[in-house]
Formats: sequence, C-alpha cells, structure tokens
Amino acid sequence: MGKIQKINKVINFIEYITKNMEKKDLFLLYKINNIKKEKLELYLDFVFSLNELIIDTYLGDDITNEGDKLSHFKWCWNNVVSSFKKEGIYFVDTDELFIYFLTFYQESFYNEIKIDEMSSKFSHFWSDLLDYEKSKTMSEYETMLEIYKIFNKSFVVN
Repeated sequence: MGKIQKINKVINFIEYITKNMEKKDLFLLYKINNIKKEKLELYLDFVFSLNELIIDTYLGDDITNEGDKLSHFKWCWNNVVSSFKKEGIYFVDTDELFIYFLTFYQESFYNEIKIDEMSSKFSHFWSDLLDYEKSKTMSEYETMLEIYKIFNKSFVVN
C-alpha cells in the first residue's frame, strides 16, 4: 500500500469519527433503515431510566465487590423492565440488550473511578446518540443503528 493510500485511509477514518453527516443524508439513512423517531424516544427513556437507577442506587466501590456490581446491575435492569411493563411497554428476550448495557456499564461505570458529573455525562452521551434530530458522524449513526436494532429485537407491541 502506497503512502498516498495510507494517508487517504487515515483521512477517511478521521472524517468517519469527527465529521457530521448532512441532515438530508442522515434522514435518508433513517428512512432506509426504518428508524422511527418515536421508537428512538422510547429507547432513550429506557436508557435514561436505567442510567439514573444505576447511578442513584450504587453504594460505592469501597463496599461493593464484583459480584455485588453484577447483582446491582441485574436489579436495576429488572426494575426498569418491570416499570415499563407496568406502563404496557414490553421488552422480552432481552439477553442481547441486557449484555450490551451490562458491558457498557461495566466498562464505563463499575470499573472506573466515579466522578460527580457521571450521571449527566452518561445522559448527555445517550441523548446525543439517540436523538433523532441531532447531527451525527457516521460512526455515531452506526452505533445508534446497532442499538436501535438490538432494542427492536426486544421490544414487543401489544
């Protein structure tokens, strides 16, 4: 591979993770992938509920071992799923969705040093990622699409 090709690959990667897509292109991708604004809002509500419960009920690293962290996450997860169920919103067969969020919170919360702004940082991250109207890079769009598809597998309309 020549030097010019390597430079072009680097430039393309940098644009992939930093350059916002044109709104018309983003909305075209939404249409092609059947992404609905209302579902994104629902999924964002789910994530906000989970995020808030995890952070607000965590007892701290000094008294929580690895097993307790997993139990805490499962308890939070089950509470959020149950709360949505009471509202007639069902998430079933949530293994893939559960593992996705368990992995996310293990890597970005449970195994990290906690800071006071953590809740707002996570909320901001999820809001930016799942906001239908917000401009996105191609990297952000692909992440959002992945999460959307995983949620869709678990979401049941009654």
